[in-house]
Amino acid sequence: MHAIVVRQPGGPEVLELAEVDRPTPGPGQLLIKVAATGVNFIETYQRGGMYKVAHPFIPGAEAAGVVEEIGDGVEGFTIGSRVATAEGQQCYAGYTVLDAAKALPVPDGVDLLTAAALPLQGMTAHYLINSSFKVEPGQTVLVHAGAGGVGLLITQLLKARGARVITTVSTDEKEALAKGAGADVVLRYDGFAEAVRDLTDGAGVQVVYDGVGKDTFDGSLASLRTRGFLVLFGAASGAVPPVDPQRLNAGG
Repeated sequence: MHAIVVRQPGGPEVLELAEVDRPTPGPGQLLIKVAATGVNFIETYQRGGMYKVAHPFIPGAEAAGVVEEIGDGVEGFTIGSRVATAEGQQCYAGYTVLDAAKALPVPDGVDLLTAAALPLQGMTAHYLINSSFKVEPGQTVLVHAGAGGVGLLITQLLKARGARVITTVSTDEKEALAKGAGADVVLRYDGFAEAVRDLTDGAGVQVVYDGVGKDTFDGSLASLRTRGFLVLFGAASGAVPPVDPQRLNAGG
């Protein structure tokens, strides 16, 4: 079968199309014929060397496809079942083996391309607004990268909950996407902290969801109200340097 193999850390140029053996499902596993695979930052971090992995490896944690073989002891699935996952391995391939416990049935009416794009970012958005910081109706929230996959989902979930959502984006096209998801205010990154203060009458927001990292971290802290929460869940612009706890103390 065809697969994407990474033999050394690097940029997109290290993604190599190769012919590899098709895997076989063991007990409790499914063999999935992959229809589509998600592309997320975890793959870029692994490929680039930020996350340490053994080489060579086949990337890919998120995919959707059809069950082709069923391992011993698996119940609840049949040959031809449509499934998706955000907890797979080696999904950048024609086939992947998946623990049945990590397979999500794809509902009728949802195509496999859509199903492959949703699980990881959808579950991330869900835990961010429920577990990391539970947003309540009427609260004001800042969401960085409002036109990204997680940003669009967070915005829609928060608006359904009755929160006020401020987002940041970098282009007019992304601004249109963020507004289409329901964002109340869409800002550019330059000067966003001052704009957030103005929009909240100087108080700041209850929580900032920051998947950008290094470039937005200082502004995110400056956007918070006293006892506010900064939820750092990614580093698209690079890792945040070590922080002196006194910086947090000074900001309340």
